[in-house]
Amino acid sequence: MSTNPSPDAFTADFAAWHIARTGDPVPDISDFPLLDDNLIRETWIVETDDGREAVGRAPGVIALAVPAYALMRSTGISAVPGGLTAALLSAAAVVLFFLLLRDRTGSRTALVAAALLAFATPVWSVAADAMWPHTLTTVGIVGMAWAADRRQWCLVGLFGGVALWGRLHAALVCAVLGVGLAFCRRRPAIALLVGVTAGTTLLLMAVWTEWMYGSWDPTSGYRAGDFSEHVRDNVLDLPNYLGFVVSADRGLLWWSPLLVLLLPAAWRTRRELPDWSRWLALGGVSYLLSQAVLNRFSGGDQFYGYRTSLELVVSLAPAMALSAHTMSPRARRWFTPLAVLQVVLIAPGALLDGFYSPVADVWWRNAFLDALVRRPSDLLPLATGAFVATLLAVHLLRHPRVVGTLEADAPTPRRGGDSGARPPQVHPRPHRPTSRDSR
Repeated sequence: MSTNPSPDAFTADFAAWHIARTGDPVPDISDFPLLDDNLIRETWIVETDDGREAVGRAPGVIALAVPAYALMRSTGISAVPGGLTAALLSAAAVVLFFLLLRDRTGSRTALVAAALLAFATPVWSVAADAMWPHTLTTVGIVGMAWAADRRQWCLVGLFGGVALWGRLHAALVCAVLGVGLAFCRRRPAIALLVGVTAGTTLLLMAVWTEWMYGSWDPTSGYRAGDFSEHVRDNVLDLPNYLGFVVSADRGLLWWSPLLVLLLPAAWRTRRELPDWSRWLALGGVSYLLSQAVLNRFSGGDQFYGYRTSLELVVSLAPAMALSAHTMSPRARRWFTPLAVLQVVLIAPGALLDGFYSPVADVWWRNAFLDALVRRPSDLLPLATGAFVATLLAVHLLRHPRVVGTLEADAPTPRRGGDSGARPPQVHPRPHRPTSRDSR
């Protein structure tokens, strides 16, 4: 976790700290010089109904950090309680992802997939680093997948509510999933249960904003006018759409090259995948398109890796994990090297603050390469440690005793399945015949 996170997260920590200490939702902004003296302070300030200045952030990133600040009382503002909350929530999401996959693929593949989600994506460097909105959307999206796999429709709506408390338009993921499953299974009750539960969390969000800002409008925590202007002026801005994918410091393909291997396999076997995984992926695509319409791809300053497209990666993760066993031989040969590379790329910025590219330069500068040139003494030990640790993990996962232990729990069909076939055990690595195969 970061002890000096982006003002996007630190201002939410400030509001949570003030609520835990006083019970008052509107702090005195002058108590937090990092915000009060900031040249762009209006980015994080909104006006309440009675004309006071308040911290304008998503309700969830403030509300969920309040218990930690109540338990870890301090006289001054600190990012530590908020960071601990983010780390615990992100860890819970990864465990839930492991449990989601284990019954379908066995423990070994589920462990590999969960570890990659945890350490080879900005789940580590962003969601677990501080109380970003992506902390909540990651928990919410993984929770929706887990609940849908178990046909717990009210829980799908509840986890959808967690996501929208992090980012209001993350409700699109929940809506696409609920309506899509209701349509393909011809069960309108699914959409009704998901919608009513998620709608209840939206009402609770309105209660929160009325208490904090004096307005029942759930968008009160943000300056909604900025997003309206962006929609009007940039809805057809092609470079903004491309920036999510190919820009040097925010592009998915730079930080997550495994997508190039896994997405073709998922597309080829899409009809064999569980129906909920297909609708979840479509919900993630819908969310990213809405994000591009509402805001710029760069996502601001002082974070490492991409963040505005993290929800898409999390939404695609179940489908990619469940179809990994169908990768082509060439893709299998590249899987382990690229997996190790992703961990090495993410680790430095997840472990140490300061490896950031200026937002004005994100098209042509990459934070990892910048640090390699400008701060090699800081970067190289972290990257080398991540490389060695990941290779050790790969070696352990291929050890016969570990393989035997993890594959002892072969997946078995269970009641409450879905229209997607259950894939066999997944081995996302190059296969070379050895004497081990005869055992």
